[in-house]
Amino acid sequence: MLPDKKKHAAEIIKRLRKLYPDAHCALQHTNAFQLLIATILSAQCTDERVNMVTSELFRKYPTPQHFVNLTQEELEKEIHSTGFFRNKAKNIKAACERLIEVYGGEVPHKKAVFL
Repeated sequence: MLPDKKKHAAEIIKRLRKLYPDAHCALQHTNAFQLLIATILSAQCTDERVNMVTSELFRKYPTPQHFVNLTQEELEKEIHSTGFFRNKAKNIKAACERLIEVYGGEVPHKKAVFL
């Protein structure tokens, strides 16, 4: 990230923290992988619905490999109530495949560099 952009981003974060000091993530998760999946499911869906679906989903399928092993149709059935389930299932499977192939099954924790 360019120096000016870093300064600008830092200023935005500072202002947001001041405006919303008690902000928290409403999506229930215990690790970065669960947050990734919950975030994908949250598109055009309430956090309440996502939390209802993920409580069972993460119990049954705790790792990226579990999701990769599901068929598209099986995953669609699991997440149907979140809406847009076909695209969400496709994106979840693709994200899990990428996590396994590129990142050893772990969500990378290194800060991203945006140009």
